[in-house]
Amino acid sequence: ILMVENWEPGYELLESRGVKVPRDVELKAMIGTQLGVPEDTFIILPGDAKSTQEEAQIISRYLQDNPHIDKILLVSSKYHSRRSAIVFCWAIEDVEIISCPTPYDNFNAESWWRTRQDAKWVIMEYAKLANFYILDRWR
Repeated sequence: ILMVENWEPGYELLESRGVKVPRDVELKAMIGTQLGVPEDTFIILPGDAKSTQEEAQIISRYLQDNPHIDKILLVSSKYHSRRSAIVFCWAIEDVEIISCPTPYDNFNAESWWRTRQDAKWVIMEYAKLANFYILDRWR
């Protein structure tokens, strides 16, 4: 299970003061282990990713050193799965990307406009997708 460390505001300051705060991916790996997933199954890639694109690029570099991996099951939230699949397919060549949205979130694609949170997620995802097509993929 590949996971990328995400950038977290303030983390560097706390670390410089000797405070150890578990990263989000460390917490997820701990939860997985408590649910019975063997600890050595988790591979946490460093990188302080600030975007889905940076996560995809970090995983792409990992895959270059591990050419035996030819398929990725990309698990993401329901509202984020389309854009994450587009970004990962763009960043990672010669590896099959299978998007698998988690069944464990409450996002309702059929009536997203009915709740404030779902509407925010949809609007943000379209804005981020436009940003990817207009700016990010050319960098």
